[in-house]
Amino acid sequence: MILFDLPDVAARARDARSDLVVAQKLSCVGGDFTRDPLPKGADLICFVRILHDHEDAIVERLLAAAYEALPPGGRLLLAEPMADTKGARAMGDAYFGIYLLAMGQGKPRRADRLKAMLATAGFSQIAEKKTAQPMITRLLLARK
Repeated sequence: MILFDLPDVAARARDARSDLVVAQKLSCVGGDFTRDPLPKGADLICFVRILHDHEDAIVERLLAAAYEALPPGGRLLLAEPMADTKGARAMGDAYFGIYLLAMGQGKPRRADRLKAMLATAGFSQIAEKKTAQPMITRLLLARK
């Protein structure tokens, strides 16, 4: 298991992992995904609530980096709030409006836009998986 996060976060995770049951299996790698390659060695990469915080160019680079880091047959899991979620459009518009204004960057994306971005990065077998609360998080799973 590999945790990739900003150097300070990875260092704190390294210090705290001795309390974790999986400590022997957890590698903490520091870096910045906007400029550093993602570490190799995982067969699943998860991005949890990451993409909507960034503009298209950064998301495209991140998806390409994930594709490069994964072995053949590896998978990418996206867990994101997504624009135009059925039954939650008004709440989603309010959420993205306030959240992204506070962030000063980012972009709400529909599932079909994210699927297209995944395909452009080289991923296939892109499928949405059901979640209990799609307004909060929807899942997309793709294969290299």
